[in-house]
Parts: sequence; C-alpha cells; structure tokens
Amino acid sequence: MPNPDNRADNAERIEDTIQHTLQNVHQTEDFVKANSEHLTDEEKSFLKEKNERRAASVDSLRHELKEEANYQQQKDK
Repeated sequence: MPNPDNRADNAERIEDTIQHTLQNVHQTEDFVKANSEHLTDEEKSFLKEKNERRAASVDSLRHELKEEANYQQQKDK
C-alpha cells in the first residue's frame, strides 16, 4: 500500500532549499570576484551559467512555495 502524502513540512523544506541555493549563488559570486584573475573565461562562463540555473531554480521553488501555502490555507479551512 502506498504511503500517504505527508505535506506537513513541505513549506519549510522548500524555504530551506531556497536559502541554501541563494547561499550557493552568493558564494560563487564571491569566489569569482576573489579569483577572477586565476579563472579562465570558460570557467567564469560555466560559473555564471550555473548561477543562472540556480536563479531559475529559486524562481520555480518560490512558485512551488506559494502553491504549498495555498494548499495549506485550503486545507485549514
């Protein structure tokens, strides 16, 4: 028998993921600034693209967080 859908901590987990992802973005930006002269253009481009993917991920997670909040409000009514 499948496990029941337990969404009790979804919002908290999504928020944690957003914060962790944003930390990674900032750390990468700081790393590039501090080590720019030692990085190749290809490495800089790779890190920039990675941060762009992270930003897109954060946007998706924020949307998911809003959906989760709406679900919790509907459930609590």
